[in-house]
Amino acid sequence: MFVRKLKIKSMKKLFFALVLIVMHEHSFSQKITVDKIDDFTGAHIVETSYAKISDGFNCTLRKIDGRCYFSTAYNCGDEIYSAKEGAEFMLKLNDGEIIILNNLEYAVADYWSSGAPAYLSHFVLKTEYLLSPSQVAQLQSTEISVVRLYTSEGYIERIVSERNAKRLLKLFNLIKML
Repeated sequence: MFVRKLKIKSMKKLFFALVLIVMHEHSFSQKITVDKIDDFTGAHIVETSYAKISDGFNCTLRKIDGRCYFSTAYNCGDEIYSAKEGAEFMLKLNDGEIIILNNLEYAVADYWSSGAPAYLSHFVLKTEYLLSPSQVAQLQSTEISVVRLYTSEGYIERIVSERNAKRLLKLFNLIKML
């Protein structure tokens, strides 16, 4: 009888562990969050969930009538950064190729707060870039290893972990150029 209760407890623990693993993986999976036709313009809009580039650095993709936009959000902490229109964002791929994107408009970091204690507030610099069909094709087939964002204070460079590189590859493969 004792052995049977022990097996049931072990099975319950295993089941809950598997549920937590599946929920964790699903919460960090890349997915389409918007896929609609705009009522006013008739434009087909597709947007993805955010993906982590590195600590404090996230991105998302948006496709409007075949044009693909790459948006980034950088957690500046208590610093305020800006990025000029045309400022470069460089993506170094695992094969050594470097993709250079240009910021579409002037951006300055916005203050963000979770509404909780002050330690959960910071400045966020949001930038946006237009991707060509050939750049999208490269990013769908080759992982990103390093990124560099040029700001008013110089540049911010981050190494992309192998795990995040795989997630970014999945993100780019969600948006197919027509």
